[in-house]
Amino acid sequence: MKTRIISAVVMALICIPPLVLGGFLLRILTSLIILIGSYEFISIRNRRFNWLLYFAMVIFAFLCNLFDGNQTGLILIFIISLFVFSICFEDITLDDISSTSMMGIIIAFAANSVQTIYSHSGGMLIMLYILIASFVCDIAALFTGMAFGKHPLNKRVSPKKTVEGSIGGWFFGFLCSLLFAHFMLPLKVHFGFFVFTSLTLPIVAQIGDLSFSLIKRNYDVKDFGSLIPGHGGILDRVDSLLFCLIYFSSILSLLGVV
Repeated sequence: MKTRIISAVVMALICIPPLVLGGFLLRILTSLIILIGSYEFISIRNRRFNWLLYFAMVIFAFLCNLFDGNQTGLILIFIISLFVFSICFEDITLDDISSTSMMGIIIAFAANSVQTIYSHSGGMLIMLYILIASFVCDIAALFTGMAFGKHPLNKRVSPKKTVEGSIGGWFFGFLCSLLFAHFMLPLKVHFGFFVFTSLTLPIVAQIGDLSFSLIKRNYDVKDFGSLIPGHGGILDRVDSLLFCLIYFSSILSLLGVV
């Protein structure tokens, strides 16, 4: 636990300046997550590391951030390119195509969501709101589960997670994010909007966490990497956040809030 806490403090010290200042520093942080996260995912495959799949994921993610708009064309080109790779190279399977396209889209759209959020007034506070909903849920689920957990949530996906931990994570994620929204967020919308997003963001965070656990189970690995002592890899730390970013920015776009 001590190692886990020290690593969390170091991560916070590294990430806080880019999140607060935005701009170039934020782009560097986002780019590092794209590069490292993509590397971690390609590395957990049961065969040797494939640089072609890695570069395809990275290039797709950076293009999605460069061309901020309708990205349907980029997605189609990305998927078709993966099929071409599989046709040309025997060691790239259909499973590689589906899993790489899925993870590539998640990472790319989450990174794009960060840029979208920061392009509007109060972007830093909105990002902090999402971080609170995601990470408070994660931390509260851990400690609530340790203290009160008795009933497994889903043994097939994540044996250590409990129903009690899930409920505790959702409740504290909802409460803390709602309080932050009430006192800090600058968006001039009905407060019911924040009630809805605070209610649902912790649920989305847990879906993201379980989804990435499912991926690790599929490849029979404990963690995506070992970059962060006590936490695993970058993807182990931002799994729930990636889903929350995509979810929240999609709501804002659909409702025309920002």
